[in-house]
Amino acid sequence: MKASLLPAIFFFPFVFSVASPGAGDWQRATQPLDWQFPRDHGAHPDYKTEWWYFTGNLQDDDPSTHADFGYQLTIFRQGIVLHPRQTHSQWAARDLFFGHFTISDLAHRAFYFSEKTDRGALGQAFAHQGSMNVKLREWRIQFLSPEPHASYRLYASEHDRSIDLIVTADKPLILEGEHGLSHKGPVVGNSSHYYSYTRLLTTGTIRLGDRTTHVHGESWFDHEFSTSSLGPDQIGWDWFCLQLDNRQELMLYCMRKKDGSYDLTSAGSWIDAGGQKSGLHQNDFSIQCLSHWKSPQTGGLYPAKWRIQIPSKKLDLIVTPRLADQELRMSELGNLSYWEGTSAGAGTLDGKPVKALGYVELTGYAGSLEQGLKK
Repeated sequence: MKASLLPAIFFFPFVFSVASPGAGDWQRATQPLDWQFPRDHGAHPDYKTEWWYFTGNLQDDDPSTHADFGYQLTIFRQGIVLHPRQTHSQWAARDLFFGHFTISDLAHRAFYFSEKTDRGALGQAFAHQGSMNVKLREWRIQFLSPEPHASYRLYASEHDRSIDLIVTADKPLILEGEHGLSHKGPVVGNSSHYYSYTRLLTTGTIRLGDRTTHVHGESWFDHEFSTSSLGPDQIGWDWFCLQLDNRQELMLYCMRKKDGSYDLTSAGSWIDAGGQKSGLHQNDFSIQCLSHWKSPQTGGLYPAKWRIQIPSKKLDLIVTPRLADQELRMSELGNLSYWEGTSAGAGTLDGKPVKALGYVELTGYAGSLEQGLKK
């Protein structure tokens, strides 16, 4: 969120309005961090909202099947109480954890979504400080090996479907925004600390029913933490992460205003084949919506095809969802919905043909996020 800032920001001021202290009690992202890894892969409990976010596009190891998949695994930590009174009780909880797990089965045109929620007590859910080791009941993100080729195991299982993946950094991590400080609005502190692995080699298995598929492909990782929310005139965001077939990557986040236009804080990153990042500002790129998809479940009208242009890079790319219905319809934390799914791009870069795979996230199109909590 990414500008992956998911509705997490809105869930808990409402749900825990009595238990939660004011935002002033939590640390805010106002200036760049002195980043240290692996320390900053871990939890930052002085900030109210934090998440570890993986998406990827995977293929069957057996090329004759032509089976392609997308997946998302995100675990969120939301601070409830900055300083719990019962620090020695196993029942004491200072955080709530929730997660989203999806599989897009492109061969069968099927999308599967699961959500999970638990408090950070009794060892059921936690995020360690100092290392990327996160648990939400049986869902896990586990550290395996350090930089420069850091690797992690991702495991999630729900009903008759699961993923069990090893992701390994193929390029160095990058700090988004201003040395990792990503501005989301005009007010000081309306920002997040944000970094990404833009290309992770991925292997493992995907299970759907009685079918287990050995897969390989590439993933993307975002880690953000903050104590902030959208500005008063912002209703959502459009977020893109794209891995080009020439080993370059593009991330764009567009904070959307009530009139549908993009806020001036919208920005992004261009990562070259060697892993060097160039920052992009709102006037460096354009995104044109070419068509829409209407959800039969929520009535949300989502953009469903885009033309992305970056004149300085001579990029002209058409991006399309690989599956129309990749809408996440939540129920555990309110009647909230957003769209996030695997997408593909094709076009030209510096006059040469280029293709891309990635993920797109769209929030605020299926009604008000805050109103969704009250239903």
